[in-house]
Amino acid sequence: MTTPLPEYSPLRASLFQRWMLIWHAVYIGGLLLALGAALWVARGAWGWREAALAGIVAALLAGYWALFVREVKWPHPNWLLALYFAGVLALLALAAWLNGLFVYVIGMLFGQMFALLPPALALPGVAAVLGVILLAANDWRLPADVSWLSALFVAAQLGLMYLLYLYIYHVFRTSQERAGLVNELRAANEQLARAEAEGRELAALRERERMARDLHDGLGHSLAALSVHLEAVQRLYPVDPERASAQIDAMKRLTRDSMAELRRALDDLRAPADGGEPLAAALERLCAGLAERTGMVVERRIDTAALAAPPAVAEALRRVAGESLANVERHAGATRVQVELRAEPGVVVLRVADDGRGLPADAEARPGHYGLRGMRERVEGLGGTLSLGGAGGATVVARLPVVGRA
Repeated sequence: MTTPLPEYSPLRASLFQRWMLIWHAVYIGGLLLALGAALWVARGAWGWREAALAGIVAALLAGYWALFVREVKWPHPNWLLALYFAGVLALLALAAWLNGLFVYVIGMLFGQMFALLPPALALPGVAAVLGVILLAANDWRLPADVSWLSALFVAAQLGLMYLLYLYIYHVFRTSQERAGLVNELRAANEQLARAEAEGRELAALRERERMARDLHDGLGHSLAALSVHLEAVQRLYPVDPERASAQIDAMKRLTRDSMAELRRALDDLRAPADGGEPLAAALERLCAGLAERTGMVVERRIDTAALAAPPAVAEALRRVAGESLANVERHAGATRVQVELRAEPGVVVLRVADDGRGLPADAEARPGHYGLRGMRERVEGLGGTLSLGGAGGATVVARLPVVGRA
């Protein structure tokens, strides 16, 4: 289980935090320094102006602390930023009217606006701050006559400030976009880690299912056949010892085959299956064993072109054939079985049909009967299809795709 990483934000980056500490110190220190200088100049003669200046500075510090120090949330709503800067500019203008030292503090609003305001608010905000500074420098009077040189100078100042704002805004927006990309990359890495863990769990689950199918299709069939042989030997031994002895010989061969099957299953646990016994030999062995044990007529038709199937497909076909023939032996009551393996464009088809009593409609749903479900899981796991027929005997048809076969 992976622990989610904290969301990255440029506002929490160490460099940005250090810069914010510096800016807090400059703004708060500038206000306190201007207030201290004003109180020092008027020492011994403090009046309502000094009290008003102290109240204005306290209000400015409280607003700044509440918005940008106590809890930084980015971005602030535009209406809140507009209200904040309008109020701060009005208070600083009043402080500058009361004491000219505060004119120098007004300029610090440029930095705040550059960092916080969107372009729609920055241009009028910068113009307003510059206008208040010019009014304060002209003793709060509009100039009687403005030369084109003065107007050009003011316009140049405004343009340069706005260009500086655009640069700072671009840098900050780029940092935000990078933060978004970092967060997306972290989320993708977390999803990849979860997918990898789920893939490992799924692989383990599939391996357990494969082991269950192999045990059922291999040892399960052999044990069922041995049970049938034992019952036959028990009945035949008093009346026909020779046939009973032949059954015992068949049981020995079946036991040896079961041991070989068990060794193959153990080898598969140590390394991926490599196809093992050739498909043609496996089908011949299964058919011959069924005919020998039961006396059924087992017809087989094998298309040599189908024997070139990949190992995984060949293994699935071998398992399907073994399960189908085991079901015929145990349940069908049949006298004739047909086993056909053929190649078709893009697929290999295995068909096993008997003339027995057929399959019940709920054969796959019956509890405790895993053979048919195991066959379907094997075939569909390789992208194939499995169809079952139950009229006039049972018919099992497995169609498995073969990549590259025309």
